[in-house]
Amino acid sequence: WTVNRVSGETIRADRRSRLPQQPLRILVELFDHAGEVVTRDQLVKALWPSGIVDFDNGLNVAMRKLRVALDDVGDEPRYIETLPKVGYRFVVNKGGETAVVADPPPRRGRPLLLGLVLLALVVALALGWWLSSSEPRSHVPSIQAQELYLEGLHHRSRRDIDGGMLAREKFEAAIHEDPAYAQAWAALGETISVAVIRQTLTPAEGIPKARAAAERAVALDDALAEGHFVLGQIHMDHDKDFAGAQREYERAMRLDSKSARLWHHYSMLQGQLGRIDDAFTSIRRARELEPMTLLYAGNHGLLLYEARRYGEAIDFLKPLVESNPRFDQARAALARAMMATGDLDGARAQLLARASPGFDRGDLGVLFVRLERRDDALRELAALEERARQGYGVAFDQATIYIALGDLDRGCEYLMRAVRDHSIMVNWMRLDPRLDPLRGRQCFADAEKKLYASM
Repeated sequence: WTVNRVSGETIRADRRSRLPQQPLRILVELFDHAGEVVTRDQLVKALWPSGIVDFDNGLNVAMRKLRVALDDVGDEPRYIETLPKVGYRFVVNKGGETAVVADPPPRRGRPLLLGLVLLALVVALALGWWLSSSEPRSHVPSIQAQELYLEGLHHRSRRDIDGGMLAREKFEAAIHEDPAYAQAWAALGETISVAVIRQTLTPAEGIPKARAAAERAVALDDALAEGHFVLGQIHMDHDKDFAGAQREYERAMRLDSKSARLWHHYSMLQGQLGRIDDAFTSIRRARELEPMTLLYAGNHGLLLYEARRYGEAIDFLKPLVESNPRFDQARAALARAMMATGDLDGARAQLLARASPGFDRGDLGVLFVRLERRDDALRELAALEERARQGYGVAFDQATIYIALGDLDRGCEYLMRAVRDHSIMVNWMRLDPRLDPLRGRQCFADAEKKLYASM
């Protein structure tokens, strides 16, 4: 390989391409310290001297692009070795395969080409296969498209504002720049799906668009894990097709078992199926791979609540929302855990501090019942009914309020509706403590049978 440090142009045999600036800077930093451990902090300082909100996720994305560009995506590293939780090391001698590293000589009359040459000395058969292989190479998006994609990831992970719309605009711009950019299609599909979950888009409007984007990603690159696990997430949250979701997640796992977002989605599936221990194992793996990503931490707290470990949930989530005041999803799980322990004032403070209730709109109504404010709880039901007329999935929220009011027949009625109206939290019915008064009733068994019909 020959790499120009300034332009990012890469040459190997007659194959030419160009590295985006962030993967290029990683490569230069690792090459300049070949054989030594380069910590993640060192790389962050090299890439973002001024810092950004979610640099950890950005580093993972840039590193992934570098690996794809160098064809270094197998289980055994050819050039870049990962040291979990520490950093990376540029491999100069690994498993009998030697890399000779040298700067190319300067040429008179041309700019000095500063770079590296990796000459892998392998058997002639392997080299001949590389040169003659007719398998298609992964599409390399334009630099501008990749920058727009990275900006979209940044906005998607923000908690200072709701960055969903900004993220969607960036992903759409990346696709406009490069329509064959499979990763951007996958990210767009997930962003639209999340907008449905957060109730900024109705299911009727958003789900077909999310599905089309995920399917486009898979059609462009069937070996891209992101396309499969986004499709799995749509099957899980919107279609209630848990068997289909599991197939897509397992396919994605075979393609990339080191994707933190995949482990996160897989954890949610396991939790929704009632496999709580497996869910904790998977969310822990996601957090190990990307410890700075708030989404994974927030849903670890949700799992603690669903496992009825209320004290642990409060201890874990309280500092999380204090340091991230706009993290509404974590606030909702914290409020539920507080209600479960009898801290109604604490729960009220958390619920009123939310910028947007998203898909947790029934929590305040349940709290009003616990505070013996029945009229306020009924007003929450009326507001939810209006949301239902607008096309949003809120039947599960209505069910939880009716159950809290002691109207179990209505609770049964709305629980069954929730299976059909794209309510998100109905997926957790096997674990959700709020449904305990219905367990043992026929309506609960009927709803569970219908919801998990695919399994």
